[in-house]
This record gives sequence, C-alpha cells and structure tokens, in this order.
Amino acid sequence: MGSIEHGSTIRRILVLGDNRLSESIIHGISQQGLDVHHVTHSAPTEHEHSGVTIHKSDSTPGALKSLLLDVNPDLVFSTQASGSYDFQKQIIDSAIEADVKRFIPPEFSQDALNEQIQHRLPPVKERARTIQYLQEQSSNGKIEWVAIATGSSLEHAIISGNIGFDLQWQSATIHGTGKERFPASSTAWDGRAAAAVIERWDEVKNQYLYASGMTTDTNEILEQLQSTTGQKWEKGSMGVEDILHEAERRFERGFPDAGMFLMERSVLFDDKLDAVKPFVEKDAKQVLGLEAEGLESLIKKVIHDYKHHGKGGCGCD
Repeated sequence: MGSIEHGSTIRRILVLGDNRLSESIIHGISQQGLDVHHVTHSAPTEHEHSGVTIHKSDSTPGALKSLLLDVNPDLVFSTQASGSYDFQKQIIDSAIEADVKRFIPPEFSQDALNEQIQHRLPPVKERARTIQYLQEQSSNGKIEWVAIATGSSLEHAIISGNIGFDLQWQSATIHGTGKERFPASSTAWDGRAAAAVIERWDEVKNQYLYASGMTTDTNEILEQLQSTTGQKWEKGSMGVEDILHEAERRFERGFPDAGMFLMERSVLFDDKLDAVKPFVEKDAKQVLGLEAEGLESLIKKVIHDYKHHGKGGCGCD
C-alpha cells in the first residue's frame, strides 16, 4: 500500500450513511467544490445538493471494498452505527485495503475519551475502541484520521423533548440545578466542522478534536425559549440521581432502550463526569477557523422548525 501523501489536496470525499449527520456533512462540504459521493442502503434518487453522486451499497466488507476501489476517495466519513466497534473496524479495514488515505469516524457527539462516560454508556466505550484502533493503524502509517466531538445535537434534543423541554405545552423539567454547563451544537455545525477539518487536514490529522458550537445550560435555554416565544413557561425539576435511579428501574423491568435514554440524558447534567471540561480547555474552534454559535439564533430556528415541520431538519436550510 502507498504511503500517506503529506500536504496533498483532498478532492474526492465519500460519505457512508443516510441520516441527519450525513446530510449535515454533505451540506457542509458540497459547497467547497469537492467531488462528493454519498453511499446509502436505499435506491439512489436525485440528491438535493448538486454535484453529489449517490451509490447504493450494503455494508458487507466485499461490497464496501469494491465501492472504495471504484470511487477511490481521498477521505471517507462514516456516519452510522457509531456504537459498534466491530462495524467501524470493518469499514476502517476495508478502507485500508482499498488504499484510502484518510478516515473520519462517526463521533460528532459527547466525549468518547471520557472514561466515566464510557462506564455509564457502553456504546461510548465502543466508540473509544474505534479511536484506539485508528491510533494503532495511523502509528503504522496505514491511514490518517480525525475525530470531532461536537457535544449534544441541541436542536434535536430540544424539539424531541430529550432534555426536558416541551414545546407544545411550553413547559420545562430542569435536571440538576439548571446551571450545569454542557457542550452543544446545531445540526448544521457538524457540516461546518467537517468542512473546516478537510481544509486544515495536515494541521489536525491524527487528533481527537473538541469543537462544539457552544457550551450552555438548561437555565440559559429556558430563558431564551421564553424570550423567543414571548411566554412564561411552566418549570419543574428533577435531580440527576433521580434520573439514574429511574434508568436503573427501567433496566430492571426489561426496558434497556428506555434505560439507556435516561443514562444519556444524565451525562449532560452530571457535573461529576467533567464532561464539559475538554470542550473548554481544548477548544479546537480557533484552530479550525470557526466562530462559536449563538444560542439565540439556534432557539429561533428551533421554534421556526417546530411550528412549520413539527421536527428539526438537517441544518441544510
């Protein structure tokens, strides 16, 4: 296999997966004049972004390697099954066998390197194993990589009610004190971060980057929701320990998905995890040439999307 071409230009990108993250990435990078290829499991249709080539393929190693050899991308984004180490390893191995030089795993979330979060959320531990595997392969000169942690997807978290806000009834459940800071980003931010990484690849390669659009807390979010809607919201509260106890009860009753959902929620509001610390102390926005997002504009978009669609979009508007 050929060696990594240092300083070479990244022109052809392949994005694996068909979801909100893949759409945001494609939107962010398709505006750079790149040759973008999108791999989905469904039948190809006309893409909303001009210049994007769509491929239908399954995820078997043989099919994936054949596609990679055919497209010959300079960089591969994986955007699906982030919590499956085996699946990500299969993609990475196929990329290496096809002589792909660069890979970006499906992070774009909370800090996978935080051991306390790994203990609470097993899928995060799997993501950390993927990072470790990439480190091993890059140390052997087989592939370069960048992982991007962007925190909570805030638009989706608010509209879905996942963090305690009910847009229909204009009520909020504040977890903890409401002052616990956590990293968060808009959906569109993922695409902007992806584009910035491509542009500065040689500066940031083989690193785990902390680049959230902002840090915020639920008190700030509630205040902005009230300001934007012009209404006083009803407010309740729930302790972090109560979230964890309820999660355990749901696990015990045979509802693992519901239990894991609450465990994921607890990560945002549990100060003991120090989850926000690296996003503040190792903030990569300046290195990437990115300016922080504003909560006010994000909340206005949330209210607009909810009124007109009842849900959030990919940040492609």
